[in-house]
Amino acid sequence: MSDATLTADLVHAADGPRGLWSWITTTNHKRIGLLYIGTSIVYFLVAVGFAMLMRAQLLGPSRSVVSAERYNQIFSMHATAMIFLFAMPILGGGLANYLIPLMIGARDMAFPRLNALSYWLFAFGGLLLFSSFIFGGGGLDTGWYSYSPLTAVAFSPHDGVTFWTVAIIMVGASSVLGAVNFIVTMMKLRAPGMTFFRMPLFALATYINSFLILYAIPSLTAALIMLYLDRKHGTVFFDALRGGDPVIWAHLFWFFGHPEVYVLILPAFGILSEVTPVFSRKPLFGRNSMILMIGIIGLLSFGVWGHHMFTFGLPSSFDVAMAATSMLIAVPTGVKIFNWLATMWGGSLRFDTPLLFVAGFIGFFVIGGLTGVMLAAYPFDWQANGTYFLVGHLHNVLFGGTLFGVFAGLYYWFPKMTGHFLNDRLGKLHFWLIFPGALLTFLPMYALGLLGMPRRVYTYAPNRAWDILNAISSLGGFLIGVAILVFVVNIVVSLRDGKPAPDNPWGAWTLEWATTSPPPVSNFVTLPLVTSERPIWDWEHAAVATASAGAQSYPPEIDLSYPPSDVSVVYPIVEPDAEQTSVLPLMAGVSLLIVAIGLLSSLWIAAAGAVLLIDVMVRWAWFPWSGPDVPFLSNERFSARGAGMVLFIGSESIFFGVLIYSYLHLRIHLGVWPPPGVPGLGLKLAGVNTVVLLSSGVAAGWALKAFRKGLMPRCRRWILVTMLLGVGFLGGQVWEYTHAGFSFSGGLMGSTFFTLTGFHGGHVTAGLLLMAFMFIRSFRQEKMGAASPDKGTTGLMEAGTYYWHFVDAVWVVLFSVLYLL
Repeated sequence: MSDATLTADLVHAADGPRGLWSWITTTNHKRIGLLYIGTSIVYFLVAVGFAMLMRAQLLGPSRSVVSAERYNQIFSMHATAMIFLFAMPILGGGLANYLIPLMIGARDMAFPRLNALSYWLFAFGGLLLFSSFIFGGGGLDTGWYSYSPLTAVAFSPHDGVTFWTVAIIMVGASSVLGAVNFIVTMMKLRAPGMTFFRMPLFALATYINSFLILYAIPSLTAALIMLYLDRKHGTVFFDALRGGDPVIWAHLFWFFGHPEVYVLILPAFGILSEVTPVFSRKPLFGRNSMILMIGIIGLLSFGVWGHHMFTFGLPSSFDVAMAATSMLIAVPTGVKIFNWLATMWGGSLRFDTPLLFVAGFIGFFVIGGLTGVMLAAYPFDWQANGTYFLVGHLHNVLFGGTLFGVFAGLYYWFPKMTGHFLNDRLGKLHFWLIFPGALLTFLPMYALGLLGMPRRVYTYAPNRAWDILNAISSLGGFLIGVAILVFVVNIVVSLRDGKPAPDNPWGAWTLEWATTSPPPVSNFVTLPLVTSERPIWDWEHAAVATASAGAQSYPPEIDLSYPPSDVSVVYPIVEPDAEQTSVLPLMAGVSLLIVAIGLLSSLWIAAAGAVLLIDVMVRWAWFPWSGPDVPFLSNERFSARGAGMVLFIGSESIFFGVLIYSYLHLRIHLGVWPPPGVPGLGLKLAGVNTVVLLSSGVAAGWALKAFRKGLMPRCRRWILVTMLLGVGFLGGQVWEYTHAGFSFSGGLMGSTFFTLTGFHGGHVTAGLLLMAFMFIRSFRQEKMGAASPDKGTTGLMEAGTYYWHFVDAVWVVLFSVLYLL
């Protein structure tokens, strides 16, 4: 690619606003991606520091670098930070945010302000987590999956666990909002000709990965909420002495936890599938099979959570089923390894730093995968679970896999992001330090596990055959630390004095390389036409591309040539102030941070944060987005907001499903329901309330129908009816609460009933706020007239109505489960 893509003046004009405030208030996907990358690297360095302390403690027997209590906090926070604050955000927030719109030919994400809010939730969640060392009496000390009853106040009396629950809920919310944004962006904003199967593999992997996030995170969120309520407000979900069951936590955590492993690895698979063909100078071998295998892995990942619970004494039929699916998932994983190797075979390999990390990834991931199959055999797992064998397996998959994939991606796309190469000599030094360092660190762990060394021990006695292996492992860990230091130095040096990069320095074929390095604010001056999965190759062979496109019907304004002959045909020239900024995402993030602090200290503070949040959301909904109008390129069944709400409702359905499962599990576990001495629930009032709420759903549907016909007065009347019925429902719930005959913290009945109905009531309240926004915005639509629809109002009306129907549907299930059973 040449500089003809944009004129020099246009490149400078597209640089956008400068200064710290422009970064804080930015809604541009590229800046948000860079913020994600920078913040996650900072959290990564903290986690690496924790790892160095652990390896220093285990360097030899009977060492006292840190105390046992502090060691528990360090290894727990190390794992939490690596997973939630580095691997997830740098892949699904940083690289994906920067690259996905460029890869699919879009000017930005579908919801730019929501994108910024996702970043602030992640950043503030990390700060809240680490603040537990100062304000919580210590950090999390129960391991990253925090099995109950270790998380009970009796065993972890300081507030580290409580801080962890609230912080991870914030980070999880960030991931869910980001997943909705990515899916809608890839559904709605693809360039002409960019079919799903023509999207780059990194984009497709992120698309599939976003569904995993949507349907896995709610299970963790529900479990964290129950744990928070147990610790802070006296509920009994996991208290076996008062009727609870700690096994619920393990089920809910691992229903999230195993898809989470693939959340961390699928985007890395996408990175390898982008890097390998470019540095092999061959198309990816078996591209369609690669897409199919990634999809199968995503689907199967929800059916293997039980292999983490083989030692729980669950029914053998359950263990056999989980072992079978765990072994089955190795098949699509192995197919991908052969895809990458076959791509390299016979290729013209260029062993630049990105390809070195690809090769390292394949080697480590094969070891991790094979040991994973071993652990899927539950007789072997009985022996190895809880030992360092499992630690070695986990790190081979996530360190040698995910981290090496991240490094390959950063070295590959750094020129596109910054206009400078990372120093190749320092990059190769980085690789040749971290590769043997990882081998020395993690391979001895398998032997240590087979020799009986348990996980999480902070010291060990001499003469147990563990000394030399632990010393080797620690020395390898220190070598990794040196390699990470080299990487950081490389970033700093290259940003200051790095070799300038042309638009397409690697000779790649995907769309992000068709613009300047770094790209202008709006990414592309014209809307590019895509004729295959390798659009740049097509443009470079214009005769072939034009001939193949001649039989297709494209709009006459689409320019098939590259570089395009008229830079203003579809996208106007970018003005110097074209980048949009908004303070509302930051304010919303601060409001939610205040709510989180209040949940840890005083509910009055939480209430103040909630009031501020409502004010911000009113401003958010009232003032339409003034950024560039990104065109929707297809006849859509749903607007972008409507599609986003449908996806969000799917995620919330899993959340309520998990709460209902927990209720039924506890009810069956207890054996007698209601518990002895506890009055039952009033069916008559609940029946009346059900009729009231379902009637409100009918009114909401009629309001949307009137809106679509342009009958605004009728629409507003039906919205008012919906709101009055919703308020009446909440009034009935309050009356039932005050006459229930049991309390929130008085036992299992109160814990389950008030949690289920309370969260539903919270959703009804949120729905009422949406209805109020719809009522106000209808005046804007009426003023504009039916011939000039306000897209923001249309999307809000659809989203609000879908949400209200969801609230109705959830109540029908709750009524059936709580009252009719």
